[in-house]
Amino acid sequence: MNELGNIFKVVSFGESHGHSVGCVILGCPAGLKLNFDKIQQAVNRRKTNQQAYSSQRKESDSVEMISGIFDGMTSGAPICILIKNENAQPSDYDELKDIFRPGHADYSYYEKYGIRDHRGGGRSSIRITAPLVAAGEIANQLLLHSFKYENTTYVSQIGKVQMPELQNISNAMIEDSPLRCPHQETTKQMSTQIEQAKEQGDTLGGAISCRIKNMPPGIGEPIFGKLQAQLAHAMMSINTVKCFEYGEGKQSAIMNGSEHNDPFIYGEEKVKTITNHHGGILGGISTGMDINFRVYFKPISSIRQEQKTINTHFSEAKIQIGGRHDVCAVPRAVPIVEAYTHITLADLYLHQKLSKNL
Repeated sequence: MNELGNIFKVVSFGESHGHSVGCVILGCPAGLKLNFDKIQQAVNRRKTNQQAYSSQRKESDSVEMISGIFDGMTSGAPICILIKNENAQPSDYDELKDIFRPGHADYSYYEKYGIRDHRGGGRSSIRITAPLVAAGEIANQLLLHSFKYENTTYVSQIGKVQMPELQNISNAMIEDSPLRCPHQETTKQMSTQIEQAKEQGDTLGGAISCRIKNMPPGIGEPIFGKLQAQLAHAMMSINTVKCFEYGEGKQSAIMNGSEHNDPFIYGEEKVKTITNHHGGILGGISTGMDINFRVYFKPISSIRQEQKTINTHFSEAKIQIGGRHDVCAVPRAVPIVEAYTHITLADLYLHQKLSKNL
């Protein structure tokens, strides 16, 4: 269960404070010319220590590709991606060795394996996503090579502050914001809320929205490989994600069928719908309309306030977590959501190519 995808498959390895984190990509077609600068840039966007509210762990996150590349192109062999842990500080977690941290995976890992890596959570750390973001950028380049793929992913909520709906959002607008929220006034309100949480030794969650344009119709499987199910599987595999919705999502429950249905039309030599309440997916298969979904993150569990818990002897204990932790990790999760989306869509696109020539 360390794999994402079936044809374009990414296998994850490594721990937060081990020697390295990495992944192996299986099934990437040969002959894809890679832009290595963009791969590194994608990884840099999820790095820690970029804002005052993020973890102060400082890693270069230099991407090494140790197999599967020849003359700047994919060779068809497995692509192994390695990122060394240069600033690991496992001693920060010595006091937590026998403590189950509230909200973390400590207890569940302990019960599953009978042993746990207490150094930053080991495999349960968001650190393991660094090489997966690199893999996601390779998937992105594969999709861009295949059709006019366009992915716009941004922070739409932090805590109780929500961004108003915008029709036109550019990647420049997103990256101009320190919180990756393309609305300036909302960014200011979010920043104020983060500062308040930081002063209180608390943390915040939020939401990330994703819009995908130009996805060909016919991508996805009708029963157990539904496009929305595959996206949900990928998104719910990201640390702290608690909810996934696409199209109108939970709002669909309060709409009438006459409101929610999207009338079909034919124009510009293709089938469209007048509205897009279905979020670009019907019957688990893409329709060619924009795919849109939202992912909701809980607050980071490592708070600086004193909390009650128990230890590995099941005795009562108190804990106050220090070390290097995010106040709000949602902006840093944008490139992770992008990467997991790219991988999922690249996998389903290749699956479709096996069954039909696009």
